Amino acid sequence: MPFFRFHFVEAARLTEVRRQMTDRIQQVVGCPREHIVFELIHSCTIEEIAIKTDKSWPFVEVVYFERSREIQHEVARIIADCLKMVGYMDSDIYFSYLLPRNYYENGKCMDE
Repeated sequence: MPFFRFHFVEAARLTEVRRQMTDRIQQVVGCPREHIVFELIHSCTIEEIAIKTDKSWPFVEVVYFERSREIQHEVARIIADCLKMVGYMDSDIYFSYLLPRNYYENGKCMDE
């Protein structure tokens, strides 16, 4: 981890900026590159008349162990900047925090 879950983003566009986004996030967060996970979520909105899958802006969920506000701000800037480079002028980004006491690797609690 961290996990980045992209909603309403085309795979081809995300692929264009994946390497640059990963490089920049790795520098800021300070975790091994192989721990950064990008996930593309198929999303659609249900509206009164139709189902829409082509929202004009992405929603990105960031799930990671809590870091400083400065790091969080920088990660959000990186995501927004990279999405702008591939044509998404607006984006929403939301951070959720993993708790070491609730996170297990191979059955072993991270808090122990």
